[in-house]
Parts: sequence; C-alpha cells; structure tokens
Amino acid sequence: MDEIQAAKLAEILGGEPWQSGGDIWLVIIRRNDRHLVVISDEVICEYENEDAFEGNKAISSVVLH
Repeated sequence: MDEIQAAKLAEILGGEPWQSGGDIWLVIIRRNDRHLVVISDEVICEYENEDAFEGNKAISSVVLH
C-alpha cells in the first residue's frame, strides 16, 4: 500500500501509518494489552509486543491474497 492508502486506513481504524522501508507502508494498531496489529496490503499480523514485531515473530496472521 502507498502512503495515502496507509494514512486513510490508519485514520479509519485508529492506527498509525508506518513506513517499513523503501516504498512499503503499513498500518500499526497498538492495543491496550501491548499487542500490535500490523496491516499490509498482503497480510494482517498480530505481535505480542514491539520486540516481537521487530523480530518478525507474529503470534497469528491472515494472508489477504
């Protein structure tokens, strides 16, 4: 997804747009239990915390394609 799509989706879902490098944009939703839900145009992943996200250790995921 591009920056505009990420910004709009983040606004709708109450998250934040985040650039993961290059021209790849994600939406990150920070839950009250410290879990992160990260949305790309290909997959939605849940991470236990920031460290798990940085280590690419999702606890669950849904492939969109």
